[in-house]
Amino acid sequence: MLYIKKADTAPVDWEAWFTTAIGNRSYDYGRDQPNLPRLREARKFLLEEQNHLCAYCLQKISIIDSSIEHVIPKEFSVELSTSYTNLVAVCKNPQPDLESGKLHCDKHKLSEIITPFIFIANCQVTPIKNNAYFSVGSDGAIFPKGTATFEHQSQAHAYINTLNLNHSLLMANRAKDYLDNMIRDFRAIPTNRRQDYWEVQFRRIYKDKSTPFREILLIYISDKCGRH
Repeated sequence: MLYIKKADTAPVDWEAWFTTAIGNRSYDYGRDQPNLPRLREARKFLLEEQNHLCAYCLQKISIIDSSIEHVIPKEFSVELSTSYTNLVAVCKNPQPDLESGKLHCDKHKLSEIITPFIFIANCQVTPIKNNAYFSVGSDGAIFPKGTATFEHQSQAHAYINTLNLNHSLLMANRAKDYLDNMIRDFRAIPTNRRQDYWEVQFRRIYKDKSTPFREILLIYISDKCGRH
Protein backbone atom coordinates (compact mmCIF):
# COMPACT_ATOMS: atom_id res chain seq x y z
CA MET A 1 0.00 0.00 0.00
CA LEU A 2 2.93 2.37 0.54
CA TYR A 3 4.01 4.08 -2.67
CA ILE A 4 7.80 3.78 -2.84
CA LYS A 5 9.65 5.92 -5.37
CA LYS A 6 12.98 4.23 -5.89
CA ALA A 7 16.01 6.33 -6.73
CA ASP A 8 17.43 6.12 -10.26
CA THR A 9 20.49 4.28 -8.96
CA ALA A 10 21.17 2.09 -5.94
CA PRO A 11 23.34 3.37 -3.08
CA VAL A 12 27.07 3.18 -3.78
CA ASP A 13 27.63 0.35 -1.29
CA TRP A 14 24.48 -1.59 -2.14
CA GLU A 15 26.11 -4.68 -3.66
CA ALA A 16 28.70 -4.81 -0.89
CA TRP A 17 25.93 -4.90 1.71
CA PHE A 18 24.55 -8.05 0.08
CA THR A 19 27.72 -9.79 -1.09
CA THR A 20 30.14 -9.33 1.82
CA ALA A 21 29.32 -12.70 3.34
CA ILE A 22 30.70 -15.12 5.91
CA GLY A 23 29.82 -18.70 5.06
CA ASN A 24 26.99 -19.93 2.84
CA ARG A 25 23.98 -17.91 1.72
CA SER A 26 20.36 -18.85 1.07
CA TYR A 27 19.12 -15.44 -0.16
CA ASP A 28 16.60 -15.58 2.66
CA TYR A 29 17.70 -12.41 4.42
CA GLY A 30 16.16 -13.41 7.71
CA ARG A 31 18.21 -16.59 7.65
CA ASP A 32 21.31 -15.00 6.13
CA GLN A 33 21.68 -12.10 8.54
CA PRO A 34 24.41 -13.78 10.68
CA ASN A 35 26.43 -14.37 7.48
CA LEU A 36 25.97 -10.84 6.09
CA PRO A 37 27.55 -8.43 8.56
CA ARG A 38 26.59 -5.34 6.50
CA LEU A 39 22.97 -6.32 5.82
CA ARG A 40 21.79 -4.03 8.62
CA GLU A 41 23.01 -1.07 6.55
CA ALA A 42 20.77 -2.09 3.66
CA ARG A 43 17.78 -2.47 5.96
CA LYS A 44 18.49 0.94 7.50
CA PHE A 45 18.57 2.51 4.03
CA LEU A 46 15.25 0.91 3.04
CA LEU A 47 13.62 2.00 6.31
CA GLU A 48 14.67 5.60 5.77
CA GLU A 49 13.48 5.46 2.15
CA GLN A 50 10.07 4.26 3.40
CA ASN A 51 9.85 6.69 6.33
CA HIS A 52 9.95 3.70 8.70
CA LEU A 53 6.65 2.26 7.45
CA CYS A 54 6.08 -1.32 6.34
CA ALA A 55 5.80 -1.38 2.54
CA TYR A 56 2.65 -3.50 2.68
CA CYS A 57 0.58 -2.78 5.81
CA LEU A 58 2.09 0.67 6.69
CA GLN A 59 2.63 -0.09 10.36
CA LYS A 60 5.53 1.72 11.99
CA ILE A 61 8.67 -0.43 11.89
CA SER A 62 12.23 -0.05 13.14
CA ILE A 63 15.60 -1.64 12.55
CA ILE A 64 14.75 -4.17 15.28
CA ASP A 65 11.32 -5.30 14.06
CA SER A 66 11.80 -5.16 10.28
CA SER A 67 13.08 -7.50 7.59
CA ILE A 68 13.97 -7.28 3.90
CA GLU A 69 11.37 -8.52 1.43
CA HIS A 70 11.62 -9.55 -2.24
CA VAL A 71 8.58 -8.09 -4.01
CA ILE A 72 9.16 -10.56 -6.84
CA PRO A 73 10.12 -13.73 -4.93
CA LYS A 74 13.69 -14.96 -5.35
CA GLU A 75 12.32 -18.32 -6.52
CA PHE A 76 11.21 -16.61 -9.74
CA SER A 77 14.25 -14.43 -10.35
CA VAL A 78 17.67 -15.03 -8.84
CA GLU A 79 18.86 -11.92 -10.68
CA LEU A 80 16.48 -9.78 -8.64
CA SER A 81 17.44 -11.37 -5.30
CA THR A 82 19.77 -8.47 -4.49
CA SER A 83 18.24 -5.85 -6.77
CA TYR A 84 17.61 -2.49 -5.10
CA THR A 85 14.46 -2.03 -7.19
CA ASN A 86 12.98 -5.31 -5.92
CA LEU A 87 13.72 -5.05 -2.19
CA VAL A 88 11.67 -3.29 0.49
CA ALA A 89 11.43 -3.23 4.26
CA VAL A 90 8.46 -4.95 5.91
CA CYS A 91 7.29 -5.84 9.41
CA LYS A 92 9.22 -8.80 10.80
CA ASN A 93 6.97 -10.53 13.34
CA PRO A 94 3.26 -10.12 12.54
CA GLN A 95 0.82 -11.48 15.10
CA PRO A 96 -1.68 -14.20 14.09
CA ASP A 97 -5.17 -13.08 13.15
CA LEU A 98 -7.44 -13.56 16.17
CA GLU A 99 -10.08 -15.24 14.03
CA SER A 100 -8.20 -17.21 11.35
CA GLY A 101 -4.74 -17.55 12.91
CA LYS A 102 -3.21 -16.30 9.64
CA LEU A 103 -0.34 -13.81 9.45
CA HIS A 104 -0.01 -10.83 7.08
CA CYS A 105 2.40 -9.09 4.70
CA ASP A 106 5.31 -11.24 3.46
CA LYS A 107 4.67 -13.91 6.11
CA HIS A 108 1.29 -14.54 4.46
CA LYS A 109 2.41 -13.83 0.90
CA LEU A 110 5.32 -16.29 0.97
CA SER A 111 6.27 -16.98 -2.67
CA GLU A 112 3.10 -15.65 -4.31
CA ILE A 113 3.46 -13.01 -7.02
CA ILE A 114 1.42 -9.84 -6.59
CA THR A 115 0.83 -6.75 -8.70
CA PRO A 116 3.51 -4.35 -7.39
CA PHE A 117 1.13 -1.51 -6.52
CA ILE A 118 3.79 -0.08 -4.18
CA PHE A 119 5.83 0.94 -7.24
CA ILE A 120 2.95 2.37 -9.30
CA ALA A 121 2.88 6.17 -9.17
CA ASN A 122 -0.89 6.67 -9.37
CA CYS A 123 -1.34 4.25 -6.49
CA GLN A 124 -0.81 7.26 -4.28
CA VAL A 125 -3.09 9.92 -2.86
CA THR A 126 -2.21 13.51 -3.78
CA PRO A 127 -3.83 16.82 -2.80
CA ILE A 128 -5.89 16.70 -6.02
CA LYS A 129 -6.74 13.00 -6.50
CA ASN A 130 -7.47 9.85 -4.56
CA ASN A 131 -5.80 6.45 -4.84
CA ALA A 132 -6.64 4.82 -8.17
CA TYR A 133 -7.13 1.24 -6.99
CA PHE A 134 -8.21 1.03 -3.34
CA SER A 135 -10.94 2.30 -1.00
CA VAL A 136 -11.13 2.21 2.80
CA GLY A 137 -14.11 1.78 5.12
CA SER A 138 -14.68 3.40 8.51
CA ASP A 139 -13.91 0.02 10.14
CA GLY A 140 -10.41 0.08 8.62
CA ALA A 141 -11.20 -2.49 5.92
CA ILE A 142 -9.43 -2.10 2.56
CA PHE A 143 -11.24 -3.08 -0.63
CA PRO A 144 -10.93 -2.52 -4.40
CA LYS A 145 -12.08 0.87 -5.65
CA GLY A 146 -15.52 0.62 -7.20
CA THR A 147 -14.68 2.91 -10.13
CA ALA A 148 -11.58 0.95 -11.14
CA THR A 149 -11.70 -1.37 -14.15
CA PHE A 150 -12.65 -4.99 -13.58
CA GLU A 151 -9.04 -6.03 -14.21
CA HIS A 152 -7.69 -3.53 -11.69
CA GLN A 153 -10.34 -4.51 -9.13
CA SER A 154 -9.30 -8.15 -9.53
CA GLN A 155 -5.63 -7.24 -9.05
CA ALA A 156 -6.43 -5.09 -6.00
CA HIS A 157 -8.55 -7.88 -4.50
CA ALA A 158 -5.71 -10.39 -5.01
CA TYR A 159 -3.22 -7.94 -3.49
CA ILE A 160 -5.36 -7.48 -0.36
CA ASN A 161 -5.94 -11.21 0.06
CA THR A 162 -2.38 -12.33 -0.73
CA LEU A 163 -0.99 -9.96 1.90
CA ASN A 164 -3.97 -10.46 4.26
CA LEU A 165 -4.28 -6.69 4.69
CA ASN A 166 -7.70 -7.10 6.33
CA HIS A 167 -6.09 -9.07 9.16
CA SER A 168 -8.27 -8.44 12.23
CA LEU A 169 -5.50 -6.76 14.25
CA LEU A 170 -4.50 -4.48 11.37
CA MET A 171 -8.11 -3.41 10.86
CA ALA A 172 -8.55 -2.83 14.59
CA ASN A 173 -5.39 -0.72 14.79
CA ARG A 174 -6.34 1.39 11.78
CA ALA A 175 -9.81 2.04 13.17
CA LYS A 176 -9.13 2.25 16.91
CA ASP A 177 -5.96 4.34 16.78
CA TYR A 178 -6.88 6.70 13.95
CA LEU A 179 -10.22 6.50 12.11
CA ASP A 180 -12.43 6.20 15.21
CA ASN A 181 -10.85 9.29 16.75
CA MET A 182 -11.27 11.39 13.61
CA ILE A 183 -14.87 10.29 13.10
CA ARG A 184 -15.70 11.00 16.75
CA ASP A 185 -14.13 14.47 16.59
CA PHE A 186 -16.00 15.24 13.36
CA ARG A 187 -19.35 14.32 14.89
CA ALA A 188 -18.63 16.55 17.91
CA ILE A 189 -18.29 19.63 15.69
CA PRO A 190 -21.46 21.69 15.12
CA THR A 191 -22.88 21.01 11.67
CA ASN A 192 -22.26 24.55 10.43
CA ARG A 193 -18.53 24.28 11.23
CA ARG A 194 -17.75 20.88 9.73
CA GLN A 195 -16.86 22.06 6.23
CA ASP A 196 -13.07 22.18 6.56
CA TYR A 197 -12.56 19.37 9.05
CA TRP A 198 -11.50 16.64 6.63
CA GLU A 199 -9.27 18.98 4.63
CA VAL A 200 -7.45 19.93 7.82
CA GLN A 201 -6.96 16.25 8.67
CA PHE A 202 -5.75 15.57 5.15
CA ARG A 203 -3.12 18.33 5.25
CA ARG A 204 -1.91 17.19 8.68
CA ILE A 205 -1.39 13.57 7.67
CA TYR A 206 -0.18 14.30 4.13
CA LYS A 207 2.59 16.50 5.54
CA ASP A 208 3.86 13.79 7.91
CA LYS A 209 5.17 10.93 5.75
CA SER A 210 5.94 8.84 8.83
CA THR A 211 2.32 8.63 10.04
CA PRO A 212 1.43 4.94 10.54
CA PHE A 213 -1.14 3.71 7.98
CA ARG A 214 -0.66 7.05 6.17
CA GLU A 215 -1.83 6.07 2.67
CA ILE A 216 -4.81 4.16 4.09
CA LEU A 217 -5.89 7.17 6.15
CA LEU A 218 -5.46 9.51 3.19
CA ILE A 219 -7.63 7.28 1.02
CA TYR A 220 -10.44 7.42 3.57
CA ILE A 221 -10.10 11.18 4.14
CA SER A 222 -9.85 11.97 0.42
CA ASP A 223 -13.15 10.20 -0.13
CA LYS A 224 -14.68 12.44 2.57
CA CYS A 225 -13.21 15.46 0.77
CA GLY A 226 -14.84 14.41 -2.50
CA ARG A 227 -11.62 13.47 -4.32
CA HIS A 228 -11.91 10.62 -6.80
